[in-house]
Amino acid sequence: MSVRRVVSTGVLTLALFAPLSSAGLAHADPALALRSQTLKTQADALRAQVEALQLRQSIATEAYDTAVEDTTTAISEEVRAQSALDAATGDSATATQDATRRVRSLYMSGGSASLTGGISRVLSSGDLDDVDATARGALLARSVVADDTTTVTAAATARAGAAAAEAHLQQVRVAKTTAQAAAKTAEEQVTTALAQQRTLLAAADTAVAQAVADEEEQARQAALAAAAQQAAAAGVADAQAKDTSSAGDTSSVADAVAGASSTATAAIAAAWTREGMSYVWGATGPTTFDCSGLTQWAYAQAGVSIPRTSRQQYAGLPKVPLNQLQPGDLVFYANGSDPSSIHHVALYLGDGKVLHAPHTGDVVREAGVAMSGLFGAVRPSAA
Repeated sequence: MSVRRVVSTGVLTLALFAPLSSAGLAHADPALALRSQTLKTQADALRAQVEALQLRQSIATEAYDTAVEDTTTAISEEVRAQSALDAATGDSATATQDATRRVRSLYMSGGSASLTGGISRVLSSGDLDDVDATARGALLARSVVADDTTTVTAAATARAGAAAAEAHLQQVRVAKTTAQAAAKTAEEQVTTALAQQRTLLAAADTAVAQAVADEEEQARQAALAAAAQQAAAAGVADAQAKDTSSAGDTSSVADAVAGASSTATAAIAAAWTREGMSYVWGATGPTTFDCSGLTQWAYAQAGVSIPRTSRQQYAGLPKVPLNQLQPGDLVFYANGSDPSSIHHVALYLGDGKVLHAPHTGDVVREAGVAMSGLFGAVRPSAA
């Protein structure tokens, strides 16, 4: 059994070996063939668990990104709601103070009732000059009362506005608390999935790990073939990823963006400068990224603001059929048939290739568009 190469992903570090020939081993040593089959069974189980944990991590990362975005939005809304409450409370206090001042002034002047009584007295005395002065005073009093009624109404309206603003602020604070709790839960789920991967691999002995490596490579090739068939059925041409030794080759940028819009060209050029940088869940750049963090960052460099998470990007941007992909489009992958199952996004380069940040332990790199779970696409440059 000869060593072929070693792959190190940070989380998953396994040696890849030349495939075992069970038939050949059976002729040479039945016991060795049985052990080979046992290792293969163990490898199948371990590989399936690792793949399931990687998917769980991807889904949990999407939930984490969404919760963080919701928390940020809630905090901003809380600031706005607090400002509205402060303004409404201030308006209410001012209106109330105005009403109180007017009532006090009227009372100190003797009030409208006193002025009316004065009119009765001067009419009895027959002094017309006094009647005229008293009438003017009564008219002024009625005016003050009318203004005061308006002021009191304004004060009541302001108080109602303040109460509504306070209620809204409380709702926003509940939403913020909920989003923060969701972010914490999602963070724990990601961390747990990663820890379980490490535990699984640490517990596997060398022989099983070697067998897993072969199984992983075979499964990867089978998955790529199945994804290529799915892509072809959708009208998408697939391409094999370029050799990583060509990282930084600027001619690749020119080839990829031929025919793309200026916005898409700028986004792709920006994304290429991140090639080889590490995947970190929840990261949005400029030197580490998760999948949607990379696409958001790339388009931000092109002057276009797009949503934070892969599901939000798919939901909020113009859709494009898979058989009409253009360089700069975003391609999405899911583990179901509903948009809520989207967990990965990549930047389409053209010629059946994408640039993406795959998962923990990997780096920003090129791949064929036909990866498992190909779901749909959007065109940010058309937004």
